[in-house]
This record gives sequence, C-alpha cells and structure tokens, in this order.
Amino acid sequence: MDYSLSKRKMSFGANKGKQLYVASPVCQKQHISFDKLCEIMAEDSTVGQADIAAVFYKFRTVLNRLCSQGSIVDAGPLGSFRPTFTSKAVEKEEDFKPSTHITKTQVLFTPSPDFRTLRGVEFFKVPAQPKTKTKKEPESGGAGHP
Repeated sequence: MDYSLSKRKMSFGANKGKQLYVASPVCQKQHISFDKLCEIMAEDSTVGQADIAAVFYKFRTVLNRLCSQGSIVDAGPLGSFRPTFTSKAVEKEEDFKPSTHITKTQVLFTPSPDFRTLRGVEFFKVPAQPKTKTKKEPESGGAGHP
C-alpha cells in the first residue's frame, strides 16, 4: 500500500504543539468498479460474474427491507448492518410528527474485527499527493444497474 508523509502540528496528547511527520495512505491509485469486483470474485470459482452481481443486488434489497423494519443484520464474516436516522427536536411530545421530524435514514455498517484488519500489507513510500478540489466522477455500477 502506498503512503506519504506530511508534517503536521499535533493538537493533543504528549506531543501537542510539536510539528511531527505522519503517514497517510494514498488510495487514489486505482478505483475498482463493481463489474471488476464481480469479475475478480468469479476467478477460480464455479460461480459466474453475473451470479455474483445478482447476489450483491439481492443482498442490497433484502438488507434495505430488513433494516427498514428495524432489524440489525449480521452479515457473518463481513460484519453487521443496522438502521439509524437523525431527528429534529421538538418541545412537546404531541408536536412530534415522524414524517416531518425524522430525517436522513441510513444503514450503518460495522465491520467484523477480522474484516476490519488488513493482512499481508506491504508499504511503499510515495511523494505527498496534492489536494485537488475537483470531485471525481463516480464509476458506473454496471450496465443496466443503478
């Protein structure tokens, strides 16, 4: 994995106020599209790329339905998914209207400890990457899929 070093002023801890070098991952190297992910997963397998994609899409649909019902979904070696939302505050309980005051519904993912930890990583120092203010165009999720 590529990393770069940058000098930063520490804002807390024993080194507060000191200028120290800190490593940051350089992840912009390559974006793996959904189609490429399915292709890689199909390698050395009896399951085809289209079947893998179908499982992902079905998983998304089922996960959305279950979380919409308030369930926490255990996804085994990946981790778990749970529903959450933000809510506006009201002074009186009787003034609370879910359709008005509950906003931004989301699914939160908590990776399992095993999935969270990267294994077999090699590190390679690269020059610090300039920060750009332009947003990258997202890659397509595959033909015919949202």
